Amino acid sequence: MISSMIVSQVAGIAAVMLWAGILPFAASWMLDGVVQIFRGNGLKLFFMGLGFAVLVAGTGYFARQYGLDASDAPASSIEGLNSLAQTILTFTVPLALIAFAARTIKLLLKSR
Repeated sequence: MISSMIVSQVAGIAAVMLWAGILPFAASWMLDGVVQIFRGNGLKLFFMGLGFAVLVAGTGYFARQYGLDASDAPASSIEGLNSLAQTILTFTVPLALIAFAARTIKLLLKSR
């Protein structure tokens, strides 16, 4: 009983870390690919970013499903994971946008 609850918690935390911690950076990599498409440099970076984003999202989904199937998660646990996700997203989304802007500015300055 206790081990299934721990497995559920670990899987839930893994899903939150993948979705809230890594997925914004994968999305910024896709935006880099969009910039490259507009510059006429092809689709390679976009498809790499898309593939990585799908991989991260899918892995997070399966971790979440595994955690939900492992045991009945109490409501307080789900609320805690939601709070954790919101806290992580508060930092990762702005950081991913800043990283995208910095890479784009560097690319534009390099091309001059």
